[in-house]
Amino acid sequence: MKKTISKFAVITLIVLLIASLFVGCGDNQQPEIESSGTESQGEQENAGTKEKEVQKIALLLPGPINDASWNAAAYEGLMRLQKKGYEVTYTENVPVPNIEETFRNYAEQGYDLIIGHGFEFGDPALRVAAQFPDTWFFVSGKAPENVKLLPNVGFVDQREYEGAYLCGILAGMMTKTNKVGYIVALEIPSQLADMAAYKKAVESVNPQAEVMTVVLGTSEDPAKGKEAASAQIDNGADVIMHTANSSGIGVIEACKARNVYAIGYGGDQNELAPDLILTSMYSDMARVIEMQVDKIKDGTFSGIWKAGVADGVVNIAPYHSLENVIPGEAKQKVEEVKQQIIDGTFVVPEIYERI
Repeated sequence: MKKTISKFAVITLIVLLIASLFVGCGDNQQPEIESSGTESQGEQENAGTKEKEVQKIALLLPGPINDASWNAAAYEGLMRLQKKGYEVTYTENVPVPNIEETFRNYAEQGYDLIIGHGFEFGDPALRVAAQFPDTWFFVSGKAPENVKLLPNVGFVDQREYEGAYLCGILAGMMTKTNKVGYIVALEIPSQLADMAAYKKAVESVNPQAEVMTVVLGTSEDPAKGKEAASAQIDNGADVIMHTANSSGIGVIEACKARNVYAIGYGGDQNELAPDLILTSMYSDMARVIEMQVDKIKDGTFSGIWKAGVADGVVNIAPYHSLENVIPGEAKQKVEEVKQQIIDGTFVVPEIYERI
């Protein structure tokens, strides 16, 4: 009996020793697991989105898809993604107070990539993105100042002002009255920079020219755009540029009614007035939006992408039927400065205020 008890005690002791060794190993390994990772905090927060394949894409637009301008270009990009097999949807005419709610609704519905098309979508995107770290948010516009960027949010800071500068050269060299106009939709940084660059360019080629400017306060009111352009024409403007989305259609209508040259925006607007639209300034937003899925896949999505003329994102449209109307020296000057921007030998003034 004693021998049997002795064997049992020995076996029990061995089992306890082995168990204590396993427990000890577990305690020693745990800190190594926590400290062995090489990801930054942002990368750890973004682990879900890194592994997540994009299948569903939603687009939020500040205006209608048929504005032949800013919103139409974004819609074209979304349709390109649909042709590639992605499930897509969109909401037009999203008012600023509803942006955050619309972002959140799409995130709750399981959309993988949600796009806000414009500067005003930046702050709401960042607020909602913090609540949905497994969802990608893209804003096609300048990032808000002094904000903490999140790893699941991307911005494109398109240097439209470079294109506006080229248009200003053309306007300054085409005017016969030495009075040109510029009509902007909203007093936001990107559009103020466009307007300032246009004005600087006009002054550079025609110091005698006066540049009349108007901020409409809306991008979706063609009647207001037409009224503003008509007032500038009454004051002698014979070339008017707009960066006013749907409101800009009214600008072009006023120019057609008074036989005044116009410069379009957001896409090639030549078809709206083939005999009067000298060119159009645009960012290739269809391409930019189409690219975002690939940027997610290759790890270049997050942060701010600065893109301008040198990147092939910002450009001006062909002169079409006005090719032979525009003086050769004006076309030459535009091309010369465009090449200087591409080469980096000329930097367009970046001014985010009214001048």
